[in-house]
Amino acid sequence: MKLRPDSLRFTPSDGRVTLAIFLYILLLMALPLVLAEPTFHWTFSEEGPFEQLSIVAWLFTGALILLRIRPLGARAGAFALLCVVFAAREADLHKAFTAASILKTNYYRHIPAPFAEKLIAGCVALAAIGVVIYVGLVVARFLFLEGGWRSRSGIWLMLGTVLVLLGKVLDRAPAVLFNNYGITLSPVMNLYADAFEEGLEMIHPLILAWSVWVSQTERRYLSVEPVLRKLAIPVPLTVHTPAPVSAKKPAPVKAASAKILEEEVL
Repeated sequence: MKLRPDSLRFTPSDGRVTLAIFLYILLLMALPLVLAEPTFHWTFSEEGPFEQLSIVAWLFTGALILLRIRPLGARAGAFALLCVVFAAREADLHKAFTAASILKTNYYRHIPAPFAEKLIAGCVALAAIGVVIYVGLVVARFLFLEGGWRSRSGIWLMLGTVLVLLGKVLDRAPAVLFNNYGITLSPVMNLYADAFEEGLEMIHPLILAWSVWVSQTERRYLSVEPVLRKLAIPVPLTVHTPAPVSAKKPAPVKAASAKILEEEVL
């Protein structure tokens, strides 16, 4: 088995996925123009279809990791757990059982709540943050230290990661611009910001799912092949052959015969 080169070659399946993403972006661009404002706000609200489908998409990606990745190890388990964490975040479970979000320091500093509740919430929040940091380190190592950015799985992984960050920027941008710089976006711009923020949140777990799928047939980052198999290093076979047994040096026949003949003559 030869080690596959890092040459980047997209397949027809990648082309179909790219076309689907392009059509989806066109749909997001059209919705603010074709939907009535009340319908638009409901569509992209917390109870709307985009938000609910985001939960399903994250759970689907987590299940795909558990079913697709072999061998199933700590990396795959951490990625699947992170998908569950993001699904819980989309479902607002981070503030469903407490007086405020367990991911905000304001809850621990200013919100009156029992100490035991804050202790449990803090442990859950720290565990979730630890999973995020671990997954981030695995992704950064694969992309930039192992050259994964030159592979199909790496390209789709980078795209999904960028969409995660872009969605957060679009979510915070209107408030940051208004509070820090006094800039108020136009109503149309606010509609587009909402559409792309919720729309990208729904599609990026599916892009990560595609990266997970192709990683098993190309560059792997959730499961690691055995080193000898991956590098195809031939193991030399050492055969111990016994040393040849040294034979006695035969006596010189010609010299002995000549000596006997000389004695007979004398």
